[in-house]
Amino acid sequence: MRIMPASRLFFLLWSFLLAHAAAAQGWTPQRHVELIAPNAPGGAMDSTARIVQRLWQEMKLLPVSSAVVNRSGGEHALAYTYLSQRSGDPHYLSLASPVLLGNHLAGRLAVTYTDLTPIATIMTEAYVVVVRADSPLKSGRDLVEALKARPDALTISVSTILTRIANGLVLQSAGIDVKPVKVVVFEAGRHVPALLGGHVDVTLGAAVQFLPQIESGGLRAIAVTAPKRLKGALSAVPTWAELGHPAATYETWRAILAPKGITPAQIAYWEEVMRKVATSEEFRASAERAQGEALYRNAADTRKHMEAEYEQARSVMAYLGFTKP
Repeated sequence: MRIMPASRLFFLLWSFLLAHAAAAQGWTPQRHVELIAPNAPGGAMDSTARIVQRLWQEMKLLPVSSAVVNRSGGEHALAYTYLSQRSGDPHYLSLASPVLLGNHLAGRLAVTYTDLTPIATIMTEAYVVVVRADSPLKSGRDLVEALKARPDALTISVSTILTRIANGLVLQSAGIDVKPVKVVVFEAGRHVPALLGGHVDVTLGAAVQFLPQIESGGLRAIAVTAPKRLKGALSAVPTWAELGHPAATYETWRAILAPKGITPAQIAYWEEVMRKVATSEEFRASAERAQGEALYRNAADTRKHMEAEYEQARSVMAYLGFTKP
């Protein structure tokens, strides 16, 4: 029987111990990390991605380099398709919003949350329902009652599939016949001019885009879609739940996704990184500046939340008549 030299035995034993120690410490990135922003530079998702990536650097959360890469197109389809093609590679992450759910239901997006790995939710943002300051609609309750009496009495403007869902939830909750309701779709920047110019009666969107006109007295907020009242200039605006329509509660969120097929250790690593980002004072302040709220949901809770919201979106989109066949 051949005896292994002591030096060779020591080398094998040392290698085993090093490997065991590395495994005990868990996984860490081994090369450059790409954080995908699914819209063009300057958009809301891009801004959030850049704050996250900057905090990775400033808080020294990654042992490797990282960068934000914009992959816009197809209403987030390009970004999520690209991520889905990186199966098993934890060095690619993406920002995500409920567009991931709504556009899949509408047939515009081939992949959804079940084709990827939810890592964490890091913030939420509600929508605000707005009218001109001289509008006879003084509250969200007035809006609902006017549409119940005559569904085609008002023109409502929306911009994205998410604002269409938010608008649809209150119509559905109130039992309004949606077919006669006049809904027009504008780019986000056209809402305020259309509302102030009398071309539409009601609009809804992210609070931050209406805040200057609300504070100056040109516009009035009559409801928010958040589960609780917002802060600051919007603190007096009631939620849909307060107005008798809890089913109309709706928030857009920012989440982090990874490709499918990554390991539990890799998920755990990114969960912890994103927990540190989401609970940092700087990220909380940035979310508040956008009239949003920083929060942290881990991977399991994020997946459960997406599952529940997917079914909510399926119901209201069927009511609105724009789910895929």
